[in-house]
Amino acid sequence: MALTIVGTNILKVTGTTAAAQKVYERSDGSGVRVKAVYWYNITAAGDKLNLIDSKGNDIIPIIAEANASSLFFPIDTFVPDIYCDDMDSGTLYIYIR
Repeated sequence: MALTIVGTNILKVTGTTAAAQKVYERSDGSGVRVKAVYWYNITAAGDKLNLIDSKGNDIIPIIAEANASSLFFPIDTFVPDIYCDDMDSGTLYIYIR
């Protein structure tokens, strides 16, 4: 299933993927600051979420530790773009500036 992405300052990502899919890239190529990531309503322990940039560098890799959980990570990092190459369940909110 492909990912669906909506939003501007808070990106809401739904669906699942096991292949790299672009989540966000500025049209002028200037990059983006990721302030935080909130992975909401994860189905099962062991579910994975991995955000990378277009060069394959990790932004944040996450593995759920509990069933029916949610995880919030303040990361405050600047990246050229955002791709998701693994999302097993839940809804992802990416807070950008």
